[in-house]
Amino acid sequence: MKKSIMIGSLVFSLILYESFVLTGDGVVLAFVLLGLLVSFICAMLLLTDK
Repeated sequence: MKKSIMIGSLVFSLILYESFVLTGDGVVLAFVLLGLLVSFICAMLLLTDK
């Protein structure tokens, strides 16, 4: 579950970043950072699983 959320949020951030590059709309960057934060938290949770 965590792995799929991590990959999904990374793909979501990548799509939003590509739209930022094409349009230059700075509002999208907040959602890009939010997606990266979610993927970082999921990665840290995956590292702590034993």
